[in-house]
Amino acid sequence: MNLSKTKTACLIAILLGVVTCAEAKPAPPVPPPVIKVTVNDLSPKFLKFYDEAQKAKAPPDARWELWKKDYHFAAVPPTPEGDAMARKMLDAAWPRYAAAMEVIGRGANGMKPDGQSLVSLIAAQLKPEKPAEITLLTYVGNFEDNAFTYADEGKITTAVSLEGDPGMREFLMTHELTHAVHIAMGSLSGGWIRTIGTTVVAEGLAMRTTQKLVKRPTEAAYVERTPGWFADATAHRAEILKDVRAVLESSKSEDVMRYTMGKGPSGVEREAYYAGWVVVGYWLEKGMTLAQIARIPEAQMPDRVRAAIDEMQAVKWDDGKD
Repeated sequence: MNLSKTKTACLIAILLGVVTCAEAKPAPPVPPPVIKVTVNDLSPKFLKFYDEAQKAKAPPDARWELWKKDYHFAAVPPTPEGDAMARKMLDAAWPRYAAAMEVIGRGANGMKPDGQSLVSLIAAQLKPEKPAEITLLTYVGNFEDNAFTYADEGKITTAVSLEGDPGMREFLMTHELTHAVHIAMGSLSGGWIRTIGTTVVAEGLAMRTTQKLVKRPTEAAYVERTPGWFADATAHRAEILKDVRAVLESSKSEDVMRYTMGKGPSGVEREAYYAGWVVVGYWLEKGMTLAQIARIPEAQMPDRVRAAIDEMQAVKWDDGKD
């Protein structure tokens, strides 16, 4: 009589009185934790503002006051500088809204891709270990093709504009929903005030995850907003890494603005984003996974980035420029 090794082991265990035994079967796969996406659509509030401004034939100053009363939402930092930016963006976008009313009127129901499906793809890369909820906030912006993510009192929100270029939406949503999943995992607070080191890791992870999931024509397309920025930043790579290394622990509002939206000491805008692309790319080249990078605690991010920059400077690492 021929017995399989499994059956033989089971018979021995039974005879010894250790266990009762049935032939081993593979355990069913454990489903990934569910990250639920709910939608909050602000387009009705915008339509109320727009209708009031149109009926009143409001001049720019009065229109701005109506915007603040009825709507008051823009993809800008929550600072006085952000309010000034929002006013300029509204004035520039106002003549364009009439042509976009059909899209705006459909609201979130007319927007693609689906946020839940994108979050599932991101979760497959970052491998979160606990369930969470993310709010996808759809809003009417200023045709800037922008999106952003923040956390407030434990609530995670990703905001995506409705009126922008549909061809950019999957790219923008994937980047920002990566931030949302990262926050849901507990490694990232999601606040506006955070260290430059945190920004480097968070933005680098979002860009590299998006690179994995969304097809874009060049590496530069995952990082730059204006043509030529990536080439300019790459030409100043050593300076940018040196600049960013010097302020990794800083969480001053002026530094956050300077390194994420303004020009850094090198004269190149958004130095922290370029540093993030390079540093996270370096970690991936060394064999780290996106899931491992997503688990770096926020408090350790400045030190981990500093160590990576020092290693790159020591070996003159090549980041595969275009």
